[in-house]
Amino acid sequence: MRRIVCIGFTATLFLTLGLCSHGFAATFKAMVSQAMHSLGVSKNDPTLLVLTNATFVKENGTNALKWLDQAQEQSGCTVGKGNLLFFQRPQNHPLRLMLFKKKDGHAIIFSRENNKWESDDLNIGPDAISRADFWMEAGSYHAGKDLFSLAAVANVWAKGGPYDFLKCAELHNHICPKLTSGYLMAHYILDHFPLKSGERYTVVACPVWCKEDAFQVVMDCTPGKRGLIVKKLSDDQKKQIRIDHPAGMVLVWDAKQKRGRGAALSFSFDPLRALSPEGTPKAAMVLSALDYLDKPDKFVSTAAEFDLDEKRYDAIVQAGNNPWEVVGLSRN
Repeated sequence: MRRIVCIGFTATLFLTLGLCSHGFAATFKAMVSQAMHSLGVSKNDPTLLVLTNATFVKENGTNALKWLDQAQEQSGCTVGKGNLLFFQRPQNHPLRLMLFKKKDGHAIIFSRENNKWESDDLNIGPDAISRADFWMEAGSYHAGKDLFSLAAVANVWAKGGPYDFLKCAELHNHICPKLTSGYLMAHYILDHFPLKSGERYTVVACPVWCKEDAFQVVMDCTPGKRGLIVKKLSDDQKKQIRIDHPAGMVLVWDAKQKRGRGAALSFSFDPLRALSPEGTPKAAMVLSALDYLDKPDKFVSTAAEFDLDEKRYDAIVQAGNNPWEVVGLSRN
């Protein structure tokens, strides 16, 4: 592994390229060009990925899109080509922008901190991120905890992961086994409970974990549109559920007819864990699942089905009610 401290890196660029008078924009362009040279790639190389949080963060109160624009211009990576990806972070989070080479896992990560650039030069390919010692050293890099997000998403992209899975990672800001479970559940619902005319989905997230962000991307079921109802349960309430591996419910509702149908879903992590050797880091675990993303039935099952009328539908989604009790699947 190699680490670049930006002070020396930038200074070298100033001296060799004579860019002091061109300001920060020219300097960043030169940094990206130098990084591409180090990676051994050229503009429009399909094996090059740019991954960044620039669409979400701000620098000194303004958006960071100027840096993204320059990186896109230098690299030729675009959304349409599928090699310009994003991950969400709070607006006050440091800007990260990574150039990643698909062929060998070589990455250069730029971080904007305190109005200056820092950079890391390292390998984050599958072999590297599968080692526990790699993650023990992760805190020494400028990218910090974002290294997990960058490494997992980049490797999923490199292995040809589905674009909607990568978009789930954009919202969730990383890929992990629990987000993967939501992706599998979303596609299981689409496969097994297709909508008829006039119907819509309401997903009841109960219990709650990372999976909910996948429903929002794959199914357009969001809390704001009342398509995703999120209800946290206590440990005791979870123990009272009368099905194995409870993962939530899907309600298929016709608001005009005031009727519908529902299903309680189970998700087993055991077959997901079995895809990787015991102790495999999470960022590498998700790579083993990629060949099974189109096989949700291996992990998801329908534990119970029930009919819905307006009274039962409202009782399930309204605050203060335990949905498992409403449909008779709790021991309470």
